[in-house]
Amino acid sequence: MVNQQTVDSEAVAITEVEDDDSAGIVPEGWHVLERVEGEPSTAEGDLNQDGIPDLAAVIEQDQDQSQAEGEAAPRALVIAFGNKAHEFTRSVMAQKVMLQADEGGIWGDPFEQISINRGSVLVDHYGGSNWRWFSTHRFRYQNKDWYLIGSTNGSYFTGTTAEENADVEDTNWLTGDYVLRTTDENNKLITTTGNQGKKELIKLADYDIRE
Repeated sequence: MVNQQTVDSEAVAITEVEDDDSAGIVPEGWHVLERVEGEPSTAEGDLNQDGIPDLAAVIEQDQDQSQAEGEAAPRALVIAFGNKAHEFTRSVMAQKVMLQADEGGIWGDPFEQISINRGSVLVDHYGGSNWRWFSTHRFRYQNKDWYLIGSTNGSYFTGTTAEENADVEDTNWLTGDYVLRTTDENNKLITTTGNQGKKELIKLADYDIRE
């Protein structure tokens, strides 16, 4: 049986195909996250090089009695391939790549945005208190699966440093190349580059942002 569910203000049709796990891109008991009311956390772009827009969305589990009072709901990243009818069929649901609303420290909800750039899905988080941290993870579809191909992680102390001068490590997991940018006690930017060697890529479905 095929159903359709609207995920944004443009009434994008999402094809729901029954499988072993759930029906469709947004499983029963979940909803598309809206950090700002009326603005769903979705992004569209061609992710499998067929010239048709695909869809990435951050979803959150509905609050229910199984969760303790005040406990934040789990989140997940779902990616779906589109067809010419502008309908979508889910390709992957990754349940360990998104931080929950209570994992950003004093800053609050750490989720910043989801976007599509150069055929990859990017997920941004930001949090902390006096010490701030931020991250961007880049995932791409290749060899018939989704993989982590790049990551950026940074941190800085708000009492002495601005975000643009944060310590940042940027890694290309496809090549093993990395760029490390730090600021010394004289506020001088130091950039170190290198290659840590190619390693087996981590599948999106297996990636755990907390490890």
